[in-house]
Amino acid sequence: MSWFLVVLLVMAVVRGPFYGLVEDGPFGPGTWGGPTKAGAWAAHAGISVPIIGALLFVFRGIGWLHAALVRRLYGLAGRWVLPATISVCAGGMLLIWSWIQQL
Repeated sequence: MSWFLVVLLVMAVVRGPFYGLVEDGPFGPGTWGGPTKAGAWAAHAGISVPIIGALLFVFRGIGWLHAALVRRLYGLAGRWVLPATISVCAGGMLLIWSWIQQL
């Protein structure tokens, strides 16, 4: 799950704030940001920067859940850890499945 999210983070960084460096156009009137390269760059950056910040919080949450799961294996954490881990894994599988279906 984390590796898939790392790939999404890299794509969000490359195709977001650095959009103008990796894409040369054409930028038509129906594209994000309008017909100019600056508008498309601003639109991609404006959408991807909050996504990048959210992914960093998701990584922190997954790390926290992993630490709680390890504590659970030693008998130190509560009963909520295993159901939370199972639901995060199931949600990750659904996310990956929907991503594959999009391709």
